[in-house]
Amino acid sequence: MKTTCAMLGALTAAFAAHATVTVSNVAFTQDADSHDVTVSYDLTTSDGEPAFVSLDVLTNGVSVGATRVKTLSGNVSTTPADTASLVSPGTGKRITWKARADLPNVGLTDAAVRVTAIATNHFAGLFMVLDVSRGNDSAWYPVRYTACEPDLSCPATYASEIWLRRVPAGTFRMGYGTSGSTIQHSVTLTKDYYCGLFPVTVAQHRLLHSLHANVPDDAEHDRHPVTYVRYNELRGINWPNNNAVQSGQVVYKLRNKTGLSFDIPTEAQWEYACRSGHAGNAFYDGKPYVTGDYVRYGWGQLNAGGTTHPVGLLQANDWGFYDFYGNVHEFVRDYYAAFTAEAQTNPPGPTSEAAGKNSNGAYYRVRRGGGYSSNETGLNSYYRNNGATQTSTQNNSGYRLVVETDEDLGLWPTEGGGAGERGFADSAAGLLETRPAATLAGRRFGSEALADSYIDTATPLAFVLIVR
Repeated sequence: MKTTCAMLGALTAAFAAHATVTVSNVAFTQDADSHDVTVSYDLTTSDGEPAFVSLDVLTNGVSVGATRVKTLSGNVSTTPADTASLVSPGTGKRITWKARADLPNVGLTDAAVRVTAIATNHFAGLFMVLDVSRGNDSAWYPVRYTACEPDLSCPATYASEIWLRRVPAGTFRMGYGTSGSTIQHSVTLTKDYYCGLFPVTVAQHRLLHSLHANVPDDAEHDRHPVTYVRYNELRGINWPNNNAVQSGQVVYKLRNKTGLSFDIPTEAQWEYACRSGHAGNAFYDGKPYVTGDYVRYGWGQLNAGGTTHPVGLLQANDWGFYDFYGNVHEFVRDYYAAFTAEAQTNPPGPTSEAAGKNSNGAYYRVRRGGGYSSNETGLNSYYRNNGATQTSTQNNSGYRLVVETDEDLGLWPTEGGGAGERGFADSAAGLLETRPAATLAGRRFGSEALADSYIDTATPLAFVLIVR
């Protein structure tokens, strides 16, 4: 028995067709002496091409973290940047996980494993899910990866989890027009990155940091984007001269608690994800800009009623992101200065010397997307707001997160530094059941056994995968 997640929406019309990838006949045991876990499975792909295969371990429905399940061998993509790490279709594939090496003297209750196979010939993005339910005092935050769409009806999606979607590297036309601060120019981003599906909400920011005194701290506003945030509480103020952040800042906490390159987006990263493959004076689904049409996409003067609204209620862009237009102005890393027409690669924005100052000598940082009180001109993909410094706090300032990929992180870059074409399916996860001094691979048990599910790396136990 197997379960396959729904395929993700296409990044562009060219990505509409996806290869079918299926993981089936999953079974697994844990050696009573070494505590090595062996997972077997069959892999099929509709086009016969190899696939990326990953193994995730969850406890009580939450991933223990990709960085904690790393001692893997066999038919698993431990080094995805190397084509030799791809897994060819076939039966009897095997993955060995040295559980004791990665998690010494640990017992995981209600444990599950997830085997995920991702085709290499089509790519529409993976999801990274940051679990912040442990709160600000936690020493670490679990992170998991999935090819499954988030359940938008689940409160955790907006409260205790932060969902980010992978954006493929590529070249796009940034800005609009032939003169002024938004002059159109070519920008190339050479690395994939993950971008938040929504602006960070009140509930999420409460778990990451703390709320400003003016932010309503109640369940009714938990799904609203957080406001009154300052640039210098999000990250360090020396960008782009260096990438340093300081203790207590949101980005500092996320980097230290996950080991990943969290940040707020650069202005180019923000606009690339917002445009979702479209250019010029068009909405982020490619439709020509028509006065008043923004109410289908974002909250502004015409429909917001002078306040923020819950995220994820209006139409997503073609890459599945919500609330880029309106609701709150979103801080990006860059100082504010006029664009030029020259092509750029991975632009970090201007230096402080090139950026403008306010009357008090403070430098402006760019905010993008417009807010709930913005008029027609502010709710589009290219509007740039220079009304906030890195120390100011306002009732319409929010943010969303990105995670930049790097070879050291074991993530999956696209071939040739460009936007690859891949697709994927996510296999079913099964529960692991304890059976002392026995080898039970392949046997199936009813739901009454699930309460006893346990992964153990300390005592001599054997396990079986219950396939749902």
